[in-house]
Amino acid sequence: MPDFYCFRGRHLLLGVGLGLLVSTTFGTAAQTLPADAPRLHYSEEVATPPTTAPPLRVQREERSLWKLGLNNFLPGARTFGPNAYYTRYGLHLAYERRLGRPGWSVLGEVSPAVTHFRLGPGGPLQQGLSVRAQVAGRYYYNQERRLRQGRRSGNFLANYVSVALGAGLGRSAHETPFYQFALPRGGVAAADAAVLYGLQRRLGRYGFVDANLGVTTLLSSSSGISSVDLSGSLRVGLTLGAPPELYAPRLVPAGEVVTLRPRFYVGAEAGLYDYRLRYPEQNPYPESVVKTSPGETQTTNYPAFSGRGFGTYSQTIACAQLPYLYVGYYVAPRLAVQLGVQREANTNRKYGTFFDTPQGTFVVPNWVDSRRDLAVPVLLRYSLVASFLRRLQLDALGGLVPVWSSEDFREYQIVNRQTTGQETFGFQRSTFGLHAAAGLAASYGFGRRQRVQVTAEGVVNKDLRTVFRDGREDLQGGASVGLRYRFGYR
Repeated sequence: MPDFYCFRGRHLLLGVGLGLLVSTTFGTAAQTLPADAPRLHYSEEVATPPTTAPPLRVQREERSLWKLGLNNFLPGARTFGPNAYYTRYGLHLAYERRLGRPGWSVLGEVSPAVTHFRLGPGGPLQQGLSVRAQVAGRYYYNQERRLRQGRRSGNFLANYVSVALGAGLGRSAHETPFYQFALPRGGVAAADAAVLYGLQRRLGRYGFVDANLGVTTLLSSSSGISSVDLSGSLRVGLTLGAPPELYAPRLVPAGEVVTLRPRFYVGAEAGLYDYRLRYPEQNPYPESVVKTSPGETQTTNYPAFSGRGFGTYSQTIACAQLPYLYVGYYVAPRLAVQLGVQREANTNRKYGTFFDTPQGTFVVPNWVDSRRDLAVPVLLRYSLVASFLRRLQLDALGGLVPVWSSEDFREYQIVNRQTTGQETFGFQRSTFGLHAAAGLAASYGFGRRQRVQVTAEGVVNKDLRTVFRDGREDLQGGASVGLRYRFGYR
C-alpha cells in the first residue's frame, strides 16, 4: 500500500516538473525573439446588419403605351411684324406599340389645338381648330445596356432613332409636326417627313418626357417651302393607364450616402424671353418732315418709327446676347427659391433721312436709338421627381417677374449728306411692368451626385396690368438652355 502511493507520488512530481520545464523553456524563447519578429494580434469583429435603402421600383413590361402631352401651346409667336401673331393652345394624344422584335415600336399621334392668329399687318383676326398628326417608326437601341447598368428600363425607355411622316390638317392648320407656318395646300393639308434622334424617359410613376432632334423636309405646302432643315419636338405629359410598379429591396452601394441633398445652386442660360410693357400713350416723335431743295427732296419719316414706340407693344429681352443668370436655395428637399437676372443693352444707328435725287435715293443714318432692359425673375422651383439622384429631372416653375425698360433716342443734323455731332431732336423715357410667369424646366445631371446639370426651360408670362381683349396677345413666352451647378450638400 505505501509502495503504491509512493509510486503515484513520484509520477505526479515528475509530470509537474516536466510541465514547469516546458513552460519555462517556451517563455524564455518568447522573451528572446528578435526585435523585428512579426507579432500576431487578435480581435473580434461584430457583424452589423446591412444598411438598406428605399425599395427599387421595377416597371412592369409594357407592350403598348398611351401618352397625353400637355405642352402643345405657343403663346404670342410673332412672325410677320409687330401687328401679326400666332397662338396655339392644345394637347398631344399619342399611342405607341411594341412590335415583334425587341426595341422596335410604332407611334401614332394626333395634336388638336385652338389657334388664334393674324397672318399679316392689318389682316383680319382669325380663330380656328387645327390638327397635326404623325406616324413614326422607332428603334430603341440601348435598352439592354441600360438594363446591365442597373438603370430604369422598359420597352419605351431608352434612346432611339426614328423616321416620321407628319401632316397639318384643315384650313386653319398652319403647322405640320416639324414645320411652323406651312400653309395647307388647297386648304386641306400640308405634309412633312423627318429623320430623328431622341430619348424617352419616365418621370415618376405617371409622367414622361419625349424629346428629339433631326432633319426634316416639307413634302407639300402652298407656301412653296421645300428646303431641308433642322427640326425636332418635345413632349412632356402623362401616361394613361400606366401599370403599377413592383418593388424590390435594394442595398445601398458601399460609400453612398443617400441623406445628402444639394443646398444651393447657380446657373447660366441663353435664350429669348418676350415681355409686354406699356409706355405712355403720348407719341414722343414729331410728324414727318419733308424738305425740298433744287434737284432733291429730303424726307424724315418719324411715324414709321413711332408705330412701335408708344402705347402697348411687345418688348423682347434677348438673353442670347447677355446670359440669364440665377441663384437658388432649397428651402425643402424638393422646393427652392430662385432669383435671376435677364439683361439686354442695344445701341443701333438707324437710317432716318432719305434724299431723292435724279441720281437715285440716298439714305443717311442720323438716328441713334439706345435701349436698356432688365428683368428680375423671382421664382419658386418644385421638383416633380422625388429623388435628386435621378439624372433626368423635371421641375415646375412659377413666380413674378418685374421688368424695367428705358429708351434713349437721338437725331443728329445732316450737312452735305453727312451726319454731324449736333443734336436736333431727342428724348428719354422709361417704364416698368410686373408679370406672372409659369413653366417647366428639364435637366440632365453628370457625375455620382449630378452636381453639373445641362438645363432647358420654357415659360409663359402675362402682364398683370393688361387683360385679354381685342385679340391682344397678353400671353408671352420664353425659352433657354444652359448649365447649372449644385453645391452645399447637407
